[in-house]
Amino acid sequence: MLMQFLVVILFTMACMPMSEGADITPKQLAELLRRDPSVVVVDVRTPEEYGQGHIAGSRQIDYYSAEFHERLQRLPKDRDIVLYCRSGKRSSDAKSFLVSIGYSRVFNLNGGIIAWKKDRLPIVGQ
Repeated sequence: MLMQFLVVILFTMACMPMSEGADITPKQLAELLRRDPSVVVVDVRTPEEYGQGHIAGSRQIDYYSAEFHERLQRLPKDRDIVLYCRSGKRSSDAKSFLVSIGYSRVFNLNGGIIAWKKDRLPIVGQ
């Protein structure tokens, strides 16, 4: 009985809409991607880090690139955007930048790829 209750609670939480500009957990992102494959996932780590494993379908925009802000501004404003890095710091900074220039449907993956792997969610490119 308790287990059924917990399953209902967890499912309800996973399906709740996220507030715009909030952090998103790895499990919430996995569920969001399952429901809506049009979500834009952006990995802001370096090309070397990206090559060591990334979330399937993610785009890579190097945080340290001279064109970083220019490339971020090319992202669509009419779709949900989820940013991630190794632990969440660089992607949080990128989220703040996008919000400051008028993006409202942007989220940061809380804990970055470290949290994604810790939750044993799939990565590609290892």
